[in-house]
Amino acid sequence: MGGGTGRRRLLLCLSFTEGAAVMIAEIAGAKMLTPVYGSALYVWGTVLGVTLAALTTGYYVGGLLSHRPGRRLILYWCLAGAGLMIAFMPSLARGLMFTFEDMGPVPAVLILSCLYLLPPLLLLGATSPLIIGLISGQVRDAGAAAGTVYAISTLGGILATFLTGFFFIPEYGLSRTALATGLLLAVLPTLCLLSRRQTSAILVPIVLLLLMTPDDRRQRSDIRVLHMSEGLLGQLLVADIPLVNRQTGQRRMDRMLFVNRMGQTWVDLASGRSRMRSITHIRALSRLLPRGSRILLIGLGGGVLARDLLADGHQVESVELDERIVEVAHRYFGLPTDSVVHVDDGRHFLRTARGPYDMVILDVFKGEVQPAHLLTVETFREIRALLRPRGMLAINFNAFLRGERGLSGRSLLKTLETADFRVAILPTHEGEEGNNIYVGTLVDLGLKESRLPVRGRPLGALLLDTAAIDRGDALVFTDDHPLLEKLNQEATAVWRAGYRRYAKQFLARGVPLFN
Repeated sequence: MGGGTGRRRLLLCLSFTEGAAVMIAEIAGAKMLTPVYGSALYVWGTVLGVTLAALTTGYYVGGLLSHRPGRRLILYWCLAGAGLMIAFMPSLARGLMFTFEDMGPVPAVLILSCLYLLPPLLLLGATSPLIIGLISGQVRDAGAAAGTVYAISTLGGILATFLTGFFFIPEYGLSRTALATGLLLAVLPTLCLLSRRQTSAILVPIVLLLLMTPDDRRQRSDIRVLHMSEGLLGQLLVADIPLVNRQTGQRRMDRMLFVNRMGQTWVDLASGRSRMRSITHIRALSRLLPRGSRILLIGLGGGVLARDLLADGHQVESVELDERIVEVAHRYFGLPTDSVVHVDDGRHFLRTARGPYDMVILDVFKGEVQPAHLLTVETFREIRALLRPRGMLAINFNAFLRGERGLSGRSLLKTLETADFRVAILPTHEGEEGNNIYVGTLVDLGLKESRLPVRGRPLGALLLDTAAIDRGDALVFTDDHPLLEKLNQEATAVWRAGYRRYAKQFLARGVPLFN
């Protein structure tokens, strides 16, 4: 009786670790893709699809094996093998990450997920039917056994999800989290295999120890990494990068902040001045306001825009969801320590903010993805209610306005107009390179006639002719129908492809894709 109870407890313990390992592998596997392929909807959708496909196949195969002789050994080997594969995921992901980039982002993400994520999840999926078969051999009620196993497994998954997102990955990074998960998953079934004279199982701890051995062959890099951290909201990287001016051949050192390897802040290290035209253009717009104006900035980035607006004599409140970015802005980009920064979701803050403001700036990106809930007609109406009569709204957005990939830009224009804003569009570059700054006002501020200098040219001369932009197929973004990320897929893919070269160059120069 005691031996049967002990075996049952062992099996339920294995079920708990299996459920935890599934969620850790899924989260870590998706995060490993972000430095190269980002965190857009198609990435998470693909990872979730591969996860479900792997588990479905595993459930079916495990069900077929659940009544075979030797099923206990099969269970132990499945868990030990899955542990090895999860521990090996970081090395495999690094080695394969750029192999399929020419195929396009969606096929590349699908193939990569199938190569390093599907195999361990398939083995883990097979374990639940095997455990149910072993338990129901001792307990007559198979339904009760199945319910107990899936409840214990799900409980492990729930606990692992919270711990992985809020503790393991932020504190220890992706590689050590995967290695520790593989080790914990494999240790108990390996001991069980060895106790049953499965001597080949000794290879499992040997391989795990080899994977845990530090790699001292990492090359020295001329890129100075100041900060690199993984978190639920993405990877942050701050680096000093030596660059050469192509025209003059002069060397310089720049500092950049990357979120999921997409540039969010770029400054000249010697002067601290921003090299991103979106920052210089928004700062120029703020000079239409009197000194001491109240400005709300949603999306802090490196804090360079907030720093410069404070230096111009304005009262600035910033809102930033990721507290790591606030620390980075203070430490590496000169944001004054006494500046007002609210760690909050931008939409939530708008609903609790105390206006009125002279200017509201939306400069919000998570990598290449802009939060759809901040660019709806309802959000713009909330902002409108917070603005003074001669106030303005400035939105940093991609520069595409023509064709299929410009549909999101045309829809943003229509959404702003639906919220009763007068809209002007200030491009940061000629053509569709760079970004567009959408400027919404409540009354005519004479922007088209403005002689305000923006990079040496009058503001009015730089504005696009919005009357010439066809809005026939444009949509209105709403809270009930937030289509921004879907419409923006092609545009964000183009932007991501442009920054992918940084990830590849950094890797070649000794900077790892992830910790």
